Amino acid sequence: ETENPWPRIGVGAMHLSRSHYSDADELGARASVLHAAFDAGLTVVDTADIYAPDDENVGHNERIVGEAVRTWSGGREQLFLLTKNGLRREGGNWWRDSSPQWLMHAAQRSCEALGMVPDCIAVHRVNREQSWTECVEGLMAARDAGYTRSIGLSNVTLEELNHAWEVSGGSIVVVENEYSPRMRDGYDVLVRCAELGIVYLPWSPLGGGDEAAQLGDIYPNFELVATRHDSTAQAVALAWLAQLAQGVIPIPGFSRISSVEAVRPALDLRLSDEDMRLLTSTPAGSGSVFPGL
Repeated sequence: ETENPWPRIGVGAMHLSRSHYSDADELGARASVLHAAFDAGLTVVDTADIYAPDDENVGHNERIVGEAVRTWSGGREQLFLLTKNGLRREGGNWWRDSSPQWLMHAAQRSCEALGMVPDCIAVHRVNREQSWTECVEGLMAARDAGYTRSIGLSNVTLEELNHAWEVSGGSIVVVENEYSPRMRDGYDVLVRCAELGIVYLPWSPLGGGDEAAQLGDIYPNFELVATRHDSTAQAVALAWLAQLAQGVIPIPGFSRISSVEAVRPALDLRLSDEDMRLLTSTPAGSGSVFPGL
């Protein structure tokens, strides 16, 4: 258990592995971006074994995150470290493997890359041609073997969440699904997580890349609310997500310290009921950032 209560916003580390780092100095520079996030109070950090610049460097992002967690002055127990397993990549191809054998192997490998046991391992993408029961049991086995403190799910439906909750004896701690102004599918999962006391992490909460920068232009209601609060559309989107239900922690991704600074206003921004109604009634945008994965 982490000593701190859950933060309002977390941090996604994927973007730090868009390219290779050449030496320890460059590794340290990337870790320092996460240090800035942790210092700002963004104390949930999300990674995955598959986040890497190429197939030969699986675990690349976990190594950056492990370095950041290990060298942060605030202390390991102030942070909640989540990684994800269950996607494989080789020869330019990606595929899903939810088998217990793979999940055990991947969990062990993640611990090695991180240099520590994560607070949670989630199955990254469900292979719906494999047994979901066995997948959840595989996560539990990895936990029981000491490779993670707790277990979670990512990119799941309500039916899958309910089944996993039952199979795991109510021990699912985190669900990480896509949710943002552009992508509103699966609201039922968010609501169910709040009912069960599961932390819900919306990934790509600002809609990814170009859309994040243009959020206020694409969704004028978010810009309108930002004007009311003398804030930004991006901060409003993060605050909106955080206020949708108990235990919702959006995890925007960063590759620069300046991006961390841009998120800071969302930490203290409190939206009114009227703001929330307006934002929630705004039509969803173009759907998933990664529709084909």
